[in-house]
Amino acid sequence: MADASLQTEPTDEPTSLPGAAMLPHGGRVLIVRLSALGDVLFALETVAALRKERPDVKVDFLVEDRFQNLLANHEQIDRVLVYPRRQRLRIPGSLFALRRTRYDVALDVHGIQKSAMHMLFARARHKVGPARPASREGATFAYSLTVPMPTPPPHRAAVGHMLLKAIGLSGAATAPSIATTEPPPALLEGLPEPRVLLHPGTSQFAAFKRWPADRFAELARRLRARGIGVLIGFGPGEHDLAAPALELADGSRAADGKDLGLLGLAGVMRHCQVVVAADTGPLHLAAAVGARCVAIFGPKDQNRYGPRGHGDIAHEIVYHDVPCRPCKRRTCATPQCVLGIDVDTVEQAVLRQLELS
Repeated sequence: MADASLQTEPTDEPTSLPGAAMLPHGGRVLIVRLSALGDVLFALETVAALRKERPDVKVDFLVEDRFQNLLANHEQIDRVLVYPRRQRLRIPGSLFALRRTRYDVALDVHGIQKSAMHMLFARARHKVGPARPASREGATFAYSLTVPMPTPPPHRAAVGHMLLKAIGLSGAATAPSIATTEPPPALLEGLPEPRVLLHPGTSQFAAFKRWPADRFAELARRLRARGIGVLIGFGPGEHDLAAPALELADGSRAADGKDLGLLGLAGVMRHCQVVVAADTGPLHLAAAVGARCVAIFGPKDQNRYGPRGHGDIAHEIVYHDVPCRPCKRRTCATPQCVLGIDVDTVEQAVLRQLELS
């Protein structure tokens, strides 16, 4: 059982510093969020909030190898530590890397067994993580301070802010910083504005969240008929999902994530006024770079997983309510919560967002 009371060591640092008891001036913080794309982006809010209030601290971020490029050369992160996700036959080097650095505070914003194992290995004075229901798989055994969470649990991004409050900071919601790569000039050259990017895909694991590809295609056709510039985004293995829209919407452009990479896709999104996507990582990438989003939500709870709005941006979430929604299933043969969303509804949401852009 984790102990919610902490004995802090004496410090000579000025007590006027926010969070000075746990985090001395010039201290070092480890943030652990291994995956997935959307959740790593949510954790960058934690980084931004921490650095805004305590620019004196150094921040290390532990993440899975498939997302390390997203954090490379990040202006608010001093060092990226990499967990090799597919290295199953021996102890991952990320565990040993944590033994080489002393941290004042380690924050586990992931809250699962894998992240907790890294928290155990970390040399940190204070190891802080969320209580259930925001953590699972017994992760709290690794924390010296377990932070109570409300029921139902908060938005995934809010977990990090609550951990910051627990170490004496304000935890105020703060827009994340995202580095992007400019897209090839030919991709946007001659494409009319306003621009809308449609992203029909999700991971194969989350295929039951997908809005049908033929409806994306009809939406693309209607937007092009209105003179709106349309890009169709897709990742590796998703070209077949994008093909109907590219064929039906004359003049639409393909934003191939395999060629662009995450930072390149983010760069394309910066040049778009609106992005339409299901509950998937690229949706949150679009929100992080400041595009307005129309989020097509199916089985998951938008209050926990919806796109984050910052400043004057309020995204629009489209869903079809059915008695079994939201649910925790990982597959569904007939996801009526998604199939019940028609093209008219999504088109009108896009037009409203364009008026606000």
